[in-house]
Amino acid sequence: MKKILPVFIFFLYAVIPLDFIPDYLIVFGIMDDTAVAAYLFQLMVKMAPPHLAAKYQLLKDK
Repeated sequence: MKKILPVFIFFLYAVIPLDFIPDYLIVFGIMDDTAVAAYLFQLMVKMAPPHLAAKYQLLKDK
């Protein structure tokens, strides 16, 4: 359930017409949706199990 939650939130955010920045402002509306998607995908990577994070080197130390 915890893994599916960010994906569900993104699809819910994309489908519901209420956005931080409305989609009729084409460039800014799309950037808003893209920023939310990027944040949620980053959250999914951080929630990856330790063995997968190590296997694919997801959380590299900088």
